[in-house]
Amino acid sequence: MSDWGAQRVQVGTAAAGMSAALAVVAAYLIDGSGLVWAVASVEVLLVMAHVARRFRAKAHVRAAGEGAAAAHCERCRRTRERLEARAGSTG
Repeated sequence: MSDWGAQRVQVGTAAAGMSAALAVVAAYLIDGSGLVWAVASVEVLLVMAHVARRFRAKAHVRAAGEGAAAAHCERCRRTRERLEARAGSTG
């Protein structure tokens, strides 16, 4: 990623964090404890989804073979080889 792209992502992340914090403060000022819990829960779910998406993108690097039976990533290729070896040794 270029420096400009990295800066844009960092600014976007900072803006999202600030808006989330302001949403929790606003919910507290409205005197809605349930609303604070709801906003915080949504924030946690969004962060978890973001982390999962980034992890999945890094964990599943493409280009681990050719053809229809090829694994879509190196990790899956190794797993498939272990499963085939296990199936071959039991039969």
